[in-house]
Amino acid sequence: MNTLPLRAALTSFVIAVSSVLPHPASGQATVDSPAAVGAPEAERPRASNKWRIVFDERAKSDGTITFRVWPKDGQLFQVDVAVIDGQSENHIASSVRDALRVALGKGFHVETDDGEDVLVKARHGTGAFGLQLIGNTARDVDIKLRRE
Repeated sequence: MNTLPLRAALTSFVIAVSSVLPHPASGQATVDSPAAVGAPEAERPRASNKWRIVFDERAKSDGTITFRVWPKDGQLFQVDVAVIDGQSENHIASSVRDALRVALGKGFHVETDDGEDVLVKARHGTGAFGLQLIGNTARDVDIKLRRE
């Protein structure tokens, strides 16, 4: 029995529910303080007003993709995105897009491009920000992050 459509539907449901809750649902997007993230100011990446996240390959296991965001005038925070075994790069990109939209808020525009890419842009007045990929436990999912 192919459980991928059921898993994809369940993931979409969890993302939809988490977007209307007063706080992010566990496993979708979490926001941690700098102490919890454990990154000193010296590790701040070079800032940009636009980032591209490129996904390749289907997930061969459940896992979590973890990003660290360094806002221009704010505290860094972490965003965790759940990945389900069998998800395609397009579905993974959509999950990351949705989690970053919730975590970043109105000062940013987050969209998918070509299905498997996620573009994260600072809106006018928000300022450049840093973005780091700090972890990926989903087997065979290749992720590239670059400034644009």
